[in-house]
Amino acid sequence: MKNVKNVEVVIHDVNNNVSTLLFGRDSFLDGLVKNRRIDGVLTVFGPSRWNPKCVHLSGFARPHLVMPSSPYFRQLSYLARLKEKLQNILLKYMFARSTHFFFTENSYISKLVGQLFRKSSVYTITNYYNQVYDHPENWVKKVLPPFEGITLLTVTAYYTHKNLPISIEIARVLRKKYPNFIFRFVFTVEEAQFPVIEEELQEHFVFVGRVDIVECPSLYEQSDIMFLPTLLECFSATYPEAMKMECPIVTTDLEFAKGLCGNAARYYSPLSAVEAAEAIYQVGTNVSLRKQLIDAGKQQLKTYDTYDERVSKLVRLLEHLIDVNKSN
Repeated sequence: MKNVKNVEVVIHDVNNNVSTLLFGRDSFLDGLVKNRRIDGVLTVFGPSRWNPKCVHLSGFARPHLVMPSSPYFRQLSYLARLKEKLQNILLKYMFARSTHFFFTENSYISKLVGQLFRKSSVYTITNYYNQVYDHPENWVKKVLPPFEGITLLTVTAYYTHKNLPISIEIARVLRKKYPNFIFRFVFTVEEAQFPVIEEELQEHFVFVGRVDIVECPSLYEQSDIMFLPTLLECFSATYPEAMKMECPIVTTDLEFAKGLCGNAARYYSPLSAVEAAEAIYQVGTNVSLRKQLIDAGKQQLKTYDTYDERVSKLVRLLEHLIDVNKSN
């Protein structure tokens, strides 16, 4: 960053002291704003523990806070739900304290944030796939075991809200209902993170562990379907990644997913392994349907902001908010 004009990098960790936690003050950052005459602050993903004394635009990526009716919460124990509720109370307080200007990466989430913080302004600026997908010369091959069948790829870390273990029951359903259907799930997590998989189902699972971003395109190239059973999301880069790599999508029938995928996915009821199995079988055995989803993905991808557009929109939005603040 040293060679970038008008850019200065300052590394600073906000301390968890009484002043910061209760009042959002940080003497170092407050000093920067005052001494450099800073007019605006952008927080990529809030909440910020610091409350800037200037215009503050904060990114929002906390789906737990705005989707309390998600099926994710029904799967939690009473104590886990209580912990989530208490965390959300704190998050809401910290968001409300630090800003009145939000941006999200999904128009559906923007609507929910606007309902939660009614006195705030909320804007939508989407995310995109990583730039590496546009540069095949930088891809690194991650070779999967040889396989003659349908490969379902899930690129994610192991989070509870991703609902990855539903794949075990899906495998049971597929084996029973469609015994001649050859399939496997490929997960970028460790097998030890998963519940125990019975021996007769193990042939349907491949765990490659954590992969580098430059290895991900080759995984899509070796896959037939991108499968994402997530229950809670503001944005997932795996959706545009799959569209870019012409990999049809099977995912949950939830508003955040439909807002991001449109007609480019086959949806199923989020907690139904039977519906998920049926969706996977339909996409896996119907070449015409796969092409239809791939073509829809190419069109859906056009609705996203590219990485250049995203940066440009964020800068223009912050400049606009600063101008409005100065004129008031």
